[in-house]
Amino acid sequence: MLAALLSLLIAAPVAAVDFTAAEKAKLKKGRTVVKLLPTSGKKGFYGGSGYALIDASVDEVWKVLTDWSAYPKMFPNTEVCEQISKKGNKTLLKMKIGHPVVNVRYHVETTADPEKKSLHFQLLSQYPHDIDSLTGYWRLFPQSGGRTLAAYVVSVKAPPGIVSIAGDDLANRAIKALLKIPGDIKRWIDGPHGKKYKK
Repeated sequence: MLAALLSLLIAAPVAAVDFTAAEKAKLKKGRTVVKLLPTSGKKGFYGGSGYALIDASVDEVWKVLTDWSAYPKMFPNTEVCEQISKKGNKTLLKMKIGHPVVNVRYHVETTADPEKKSLHFQLLSQYPHDIDSLTGYWRLFPQSGGRTLAAYVVSVKAPPGIVSIAGDDLANRAIKALLKIPGDIKRWIDGPHGKKYKK
């Protein structure tokens, strides 16, 4: 299911993203649209997509998206985002997501395509990690009026220990919060921090 969703966003124009009339109205009002996958919440698997319409160009939003040092300030619960290495279009990041109940540490490799304004990320299991798997994708679509539709897709497989500690309710709230991070980028670039990306 996630592979099909990823393929859709990688290959398709924004018109192929199927929004309801209510979701389109929500985006126009500056709110974030979240779509959970049907299998999310089953057997430790959580995933879906999030979207936000941002009043900035794709180039400006791309600068924010690849500003790793800003992640701990921009995204709630992100305590650490440290660049370990970079080679070509691939960047290795050390991440720590904090929560009052459980902290999660892992390493991801990002693969950037600046021309398509797409950024793929995947957990690397050869490095220390507290979750079983994580893969996802960012895609930026130019819109009329110099705006950008930011699309975020993610799939997480949590080990049984974390699921039992967190509980289903907290885990489901956590994935919904995670899928809202396109809205965090919108708030970041709309605020005083956005000036440096618009130079």
